[in-house]
Amino acid sequence: MEHIDVDSAPKRAKLAGGGNEDRLSALPDDVLLDVLLKTRNAADAARTSILSSRWRRLWAFLPELHFSDGIDPRRIRPALAAYEAPDLRCLVAIVRGASPKSMAAWLPVAVRRLSGDLVFHNTTSCGEWGRGAFQLPCFENATALSLDLGFLVLAMPASGVFVRLTDLSLVYVQLNRVNRLGDAISSPRCPALRKLTVSHARGLPTFIIHSESLLQLKLSNLHTLKKLTVVAPALEELTLSSCLASVMDPSQLVVNISAPELLVLKWKDTYDPSFFELGEMAHLQCLDIGTLVVYGSGKFVYSPDSRILLQCCEAIHKLNLKVVHLSRMVYNQHLSEDMTRLPEVTFLNLVVTALSHSFGACLFNILRMCTSVIKLAIDMSCNYEEECPSDCFCDHPPNWKFKDLILDRLQEVDIINSGGTGHEVAFLERLFSWATALEQITVTFDETITESMAMKEFRQKLLSFSRPEICMRFFVYRGSEKVLYVPEG
Repeated sequence: MEHIDVDSAPKRAKLAGGGNEDRLSALPDDVLLDVLLKTRNAADAARTSILSSRWRRLWAFLPELHFSDGIDPRRIRPALAAYEAPDLRCLVAIVRGASPKSMAAWLPVAVRRLSGDLVFHNTTSCGEWGRGAFQLPCFENATALSLDLGFLVLAMPASGVFVRLTDLSLVYVQLNRVNRLGDAISSPRCPALRKLTVSHARGLPTFIIHSESLLQLKLSNLHTLKKLTVVAPALEELTLSSCLASVMDPSQLVVNISAPELLVLKWKDTYDPSFFELGEMAHLQCLDIGTLVVYGSGKFVYSPDSRILLQCCEAIHKLNLKVVHLSRMVYNQHLSEDMTRLPEVTFLNLVVTALSHSFGACLFNILRMCTSVIKLAIDMSCNYEEECPSDCFCDHPPNWKFKDLILDRLQEVDIINSGGTGHEVAFLERLFSWATALEQITVTFDETITESMAMKEFRQKLLSFSRPEICMRFFVYRGSEKVLYVPEG
């Protein structure tokens, strides 16, 4: 904590018009502590000691301590040592240039004080992390730990129980060679864990967790991971992103996941049923498989694997798909045509990245396998009103413009980030004819689109396709505010 020379500081502040009476210091301690909390910075709170001798030690009784603005990590230990409140419910430290030595200096002190949340962010760039490792103490009374370490080397404790820990996040972390992560956070030593995030972690070729309490698990960018075992009977949401795709030989991968109560699966990674075992997912409600490349050689990371995973589910409530057209199509294999079946879906959420290409043929192919859909949402944020090359086959097969499709359960359509392009008009005209039970369509223009004659003409075209029983609404952004679009005249 920054040292303040109270004796040389100005005399205590006086309330204006109050003579020598110090009404501010006469307030109860709990009111003064609430005032100090609003500074959101431990150093600023300590500086209030210049107001009067009564304020000199108030900061040491704050229920929360915030060290921000890239503080020198060596200043944390003295502040914690001077802390006098019985419980510290929140400790936030955003530091600059942390090292294993500086971490080892203050963490053991924090263990004795903390009874709530610890948020730590090391702003050191990846090229500046030092040698050696520091050991994370066993925080028996902490409820949440969020550690963004800037790739400092971390050793998990070999013993002890995280009795109250419910949330753990490890980001930009290098695990030491003795990998105890799975052991430290499994149920015997972490019995209350409900939410776990491990992202951008190095030194984690094997991750095994057995947790009776875990509800949400997010693993991303674990580029050395080859063996993953998750046994979590209460798990409701699982995200796996960019962890396995970098392994050149799929036969080195071993993935076993047992989560019978899983509701949400976000699988943005490679998938090979020969080496992966997902177990029973009878309660699955939402599936997000990431990116589907429309045209290509069949060798893209996600597309072939995603199709296999899609066919593992019979019926789900919500399906999230990102449909991507490459800027220059050099292969003529239509990957979406290789899909012969999709799960029975009631809510289909599509993100369409078509650039300047036509996307009608692709969406027709997807919708013909989702005829049970009740709600359709399409994000058009990466589509431009430009001509694609004359030899481009993005609109093939062109018969989608004439083929019939029965979407007699579709009631609601939400178009997000519309650019008002001709490709959108062509697709939506067909959608109106397919969706015979449509009740509502909402179009929200992209925030980069300004109100213009082209926007007015786009709106008028869609209204001409509509039917009297369909409620159509258009929204635009004015600044950061989304408002109903009603063109003048």
